[in-house]
Amino acid sequence: MENPIIKKSSPSKLEETLVSTFPRICTDCGKITNKEFFLTNPVLQNTTLNDFLKNANTSYILVKLAIEEFYEGELYLIFAVKEAITIGSLMLTLDDAIIKENAGKGIFEGDCTDAFKEFTNQVCGMLDNELRPKLPKPIHLKLTSTVLMNKENANTVFSEEALNEECLILTAAMRILGFDDGKFILSISKLLGEEFFCEVIEENTKKFRGTILVVDDSNTDLRIIRKLLGNEYKVLVTDNPNSALSILQKNHLDLVLIDAHIPGVNGITLCERFRRNAMSHTIPIIICSSSPTQETVIQAIRAGAKDFLVKPFTRQILIEKINKQLINNNVLIHS
Repeated sequence: MENPIIKKSSPSKLEETLVSTFPRICTDCGKITNKEFFLTNPVLQNTTLNDFLKNANTSYILVKLAIEEFYEGELYLIFAVKEAITIGSLMLTLDDAIIKENAGKGIFEGDCTDAFKEFTNQVCGMLDNELRPKLPKPIHLKLTSTVLMNKENANTVFSEEALNEECLILTAAMRILGFDDGKFILSISKLLGEEFFCEVIEENTKKFRGTILVVDDSNTDLRIIRKLLGNEYKVLVTDNPNSALSILQKNHLDLVLIDAHIPGVNGITLCERFRRNAMSHTIPIIICSSSPTQETVIQAIRAGAKDFLVKPFTRQILIEKINKQLINNNVLIHS
């Protein structure tokens, strides 16, 4: 029997954190444009960039921000061309009437382009300063490019994988005093967004086949496993074995995947702890290792593991082993 998804009843930590940057952005953008700047009514949407552009009726200026240090990926700021022209022209201190005329013509070039890029570089710095103390791991944002984006050139701006990857798009109403209202749009891959706070940001209508906890000290391996499983399973991750039982207290788990060689409390010891815990003694555990020995496999089975996986593994092998255990434990029905 498949477990129904738990419906999201409150904003995710990611949404709360991103929205908490708005006061700083509004204050600082007001200073650099000499106009009152407002961001209101934020809405977080779970979609793909492909679907976002299919429903778009305008062209955009896409601002790519590289995410570095502990996290790896990109964050996108998206502005309609008209809004980018308005902002760039404000940075050039042009008269309001000229700015409105230029925005109406849709001409985004020359000094206006450079001024808008300077604006987005400063917004990048604002986000960097705001997010750094709020996230559990180190982060650094760096502006890498600004590019025109629309339905026609999407395949050249993004790879096919990036276009079709699940992403989180936060849209807020953007008001610059004296000008037409626009939108402030921020996009990040769903996997990366969830990684910030080790949370699963769920859609009300989406159903998962089960909930899996992955314990591994390799952040790269955690990312790979979440990417392999995220479309079918609710995947919780931690690089700290001491927090694994705490996660168990707060979530219903159907399976645990543990790396055998975690510093400190190793995977075998953690497996034994799960087996001794009344809440988890029936949850199937799979131990994995990139350098297994016969002794490690024997220790894992003796500790109560139901199976063993050798890294690196393919998605097919991982899914097969997980489904086997979930079927054996009556979480899934054999099809």
